[in-house]
Order: sequence, then structure tokens, then C-alpha cells
Amino acid sequence: MTGMSVVVMAVMGLMGSGLVAGEGGGASPVAGEQGGAEAVRLPDQSGDFFADLAEGLRPQWRQYFRERPEGAPRDRVGAALSMGALVADLSLACEARDAQQFRNLLVDLTALETMLGIGELMGSTRQMLTSLADGGEWKALRGEVGSLVRQHRRHLTAHRDQQMADLESIGQWVRTWQVAVQFCGNHEGVKVPPLGKPEWIDVLKGRAAPLAEAEVRPCVVIRRQLVALDRMWAAAAVDGEARKERMKQTREALNELMARSIDPVAKH
Repeated sequence: MTGMSVVVMAVMGLMGSGLVAGEGGGASPVAGEQGGAEAVRLPDQSGDFFADLAEGLRPQWRQYFRERPEGAPRDRVGAALSMGALVADLSLACEARDAQQFRNLLVDLTALETMLGIGELMGSTRQMLTSLADGGEWKALRGEVGSLVRQHRRHLTAHRDQQMADLESIGQWVRTWQVAVQFCGNHEGVKVPPLGKPEWIDVLKGRAAPLAEAEVRPCVVIRRQLVALDRMWAAAAVDGEARKERMKQTREALNELMARSIDPVAKH
């Protein structure tokens, strides 16, 4: 059996499992790793989180842009994870107020949406986002990136692909945290924790769990690293060299996650 067949069988086995999310202001509660419902909602877009990190500072967000991937993901699991990372990059481009970067990312996003079967459905939304970026409507655009994520989830759920939407959220927040940790390393006065609320890691662990248990390799790696990050940040707050060491370990873990599971064809 091919690797792709294993992925398809794993995903098919999850369909109809009740992992359904809505289109509201955030993801609706879904099954968690311990079988319960998620008690915390992840934000739909990363722009507000980036803005909170940079409060009182004058960030140069362009330095956190990454190189565009050199090839396509190997399967739909990879496409969903990569699509989430691109959503985080859209928020980053929005905070940097870089219309060209935003347009370039939308081109890459189109290919991933098409791979997941929702490309045509998202066409008008991409046109609207392009128009807002060209017009410099950055405040409105920040919110519309969240709308983009909700539309992805709605369309994927309609195709009984809700697990792909959960994987998108994992890719989005791993990439968001990667940027946040780099940012915090450059600005010691940041008050917001680089991984946001502690409960966010639990939500992502729960979303990765079903495919990890089905031994879909990227999700096995993701859950293992999320568990490690959870333990790392469950400890009491630290200062000085201990803080630097924890930030270093966090950065290495997130870079490994991006390189091995979410963006393996890009340069890091």
C-alpha cells in the first residue's frame, strides 16, 4: 500500500466522527485528545496575536518572511498543514503592510486550495483579499484573513474533510509561533508569551491526535513536539539565561516542526 493510500484510509476513517466546526467567530468545540470538547477557541487569524506581541514596539515584520516553497506537498495532509502556514504568512504580510508579498502568498494559497478541492469555491474571496491589499486596507484585511480561515473550514466540512481544517489550524499556529519566538528573541521587553495561551497547545494536540494515532507520520511528529512544548512552557516563568535557554529550545522545536512536517520543501 502506498503512503498516499495510508493517508487516505486514515482520513476516511475519521469522517463522520463528529469533528465538525462552524463558521462563527472561532472554531466550534470539537473532540479533544481525551475525548472531550475543546474548552478554548483558537483565533481564526494571527494578526491580532502579532499586534499584541508588538505592542509598544516598532517591529520590522518583513525580516520574518520566509522563502516560498520550491515544490508542492506530497499529499493532502501536507497541503492542509502548508495551507495553514500560508495563512499565518498572510497575517504577517498584513502586519508588514506588504501588498506584493500578500499577493504572492495568495498565488501559493490557490494551489493548495485546489489540491484540497476548494480552489474554485475560494476564487471570489481571493479577489476580494487582493483588492483590499492593493488598496492598503490593512485593518480590514486583518479581519478578512480570519474570514478566509472560516470559509476554508466550512467548505472542507461540507466535503467531509473537517480533519483537513484541523490540520490547517495546526500549520497556522506552528508557523505563527515560529515567528513569535523569533520576534521575542529580538525584543526582550515583549510581555505576551510567544505561544499565546497555554490552552492553545492542548487544542492543537487534540486536533493532531486522530491522525497521529492512525500513524500518519507528519502528525506523529507534530503531536510529539507539541507535547514537548507543553511540558517546556508548563514550568514557572524564568528570567535571564534560563529564559534565553527556554526560548532557544522552543525555537529549535518549532523550526524542526516546520522543516519536517509542515514545510519540508522550503529552505529554513
